Amino acid sequence: MDDSYQNNINQQGETYPTYGGGEYTYPYQTDYPPQEEEDAASDDTEGHDEDEQMYEGEYQGIPHPDEVKEARRAARREARMKARMAAEVEEETLPEQYESIMEDCGHGRFQWTLFTVLGLALMADGVECFVVSFALPSAEKDMCLSNADKGMLGLIVYVGMMIGAVLWGGLADKLGRRQCLLYALAINSIFSFLSCFAQGYGIFIFFRLCSGIGIGGSIPVVYTYYTEFLQMDKRGEHLSWLCLFWMLGGLYASFTAWGIIPHYGWGFSMGTEFQFHSWRVFLLVCFLPSVAALAGLVFMPESPRFLLETARHDEAWMILKQVHDTNWRAKGEPEREFQVSQIKTPQTQDDEFIEIQSETGTAFQRFMVRQMTLVKQVMKNMMSLAAPDLRLHGLFIAIVWFTMAFSYYGLGAWFPDQIKYLQFEEYESNVKIFHREKVERFHFNFTLHTSCDGHLFVQRCETKI
Repeated sequence: MDDSYQNNINQQGETYPTYGGGEYTYPYQTDYPPQEEEDAASDDTEGHDEDEQMYEGEYQGIPHPDEVKEARRAARREARMKARMAAEVEEETLPEQYESIMEDCGHGRFQWTLFTVLGLALMADGVECFVVSFALPSAEKDMCLSNADKGMLGLIVYVGMMIGAVLWGGLADKLGRRQCLLYALAINSIFSFLSCFAQGYGIFIFFRLCSGIGIGGSIPVVYTYYTEFLQMDKRGEHLSWLCLFWMLGGLYASFTAWGIIPHYGWGFSMGTEFQFHSWRVFLLVCFLPSVAALAGLVFMPESPRFLLETARHDEAWMILKQVHDTNWRAKGEPEREFQVSQIKTPQTQDDEFIEIQSETGTAFQRFMVRQMTLVKQVMKNMMSLAAPDLRLHGLFIAIVWFTMAFSYYGLGAWFPDQIKYLQFEEYESNVKIFHREKVERFHFNFTLHTSCDGHLFVQRCETKI
């Protein structure tokens, strides 16, 4: 068999390689440029470094290492940007997420129970606003108060309420709504009870000041606390209903004053040093709403919104589940499950509390550092009201509250004393004084004051002279 590949010789004696077999043989083209030696250096690559040699791979679709590094850096930057944007989106949608959770929890028995407890706290605030003005006309006789003392006694309660509003409102964002409200009501209950037995003017006014500081936390904390358990469509309606308890507090103080204070014999005395008259019984009855609110608040949970803002997610989830189960069980659907399994919350800033190890400093020093840090945080929250986006609205709201308080509380404290003044004016207009005069044919039908040897005798008589 012939070789399928053989060399053909042309007429000049040159040999050309051929391929194919049999009668089909094809010569290779021989006019290609001559090839150089394999170990010869290329003019294009001679003297170039390794990176430039790799860069030649671009013609084969191979990227340059610098381009790979830059692409990786860009990918990392894009990932960080997406993570930052995702965190911002989560932070913006936290209120919407919380609203959807509250809608799933429903509105029912839990909210109504909390409504009653917080209503009693507002009722205690309303009582505190009227208690001094009602007791003052009787207290001035027992304590021998001057006009300046009476004015200070009516003022001191509102000074305490102003201090308490600033104090408890700031602490509620750090310690919790429920915790601050418990402290405020406890302080009010203790010092209101002690003021019932205070005999001196100085100690009495001090106890009323402390009582005002306690009750001053009711309004700023109660509304915030209750709002965070309500759905958006229920919020305005139920907050308006909650205000009714403040009016009930005023009615409670008015009716108890009308029913107790005129009965001057409702009291006792222990010698000349301790006197407990009917107006002190009135003070004792007026601190009962605060005690009732304090007892009910012990069984209420902390605000889940506050817990979420302070990164206490597990506690918030348990409270929300309690609200859900309480409401739907009361509606006859105990089998309904709480659908929220995970709550996405924004990453909160770390608290600025400075922790001191037990080896460094004394216990008193550690306590003082923590308290001073807490005060700084509260002051920082207060100064945030001066931010440009809140400054104007905060000023308008402050003006509205000032005018309302000036007109309402001012009239409430002024009316009882004004009524007493009008009664005194009427009494003075009916007084007839006879001094070494002969009275004939005169009909007495009123109280007769007789002075004899420096002694005053008072008797009710009806006689004719």
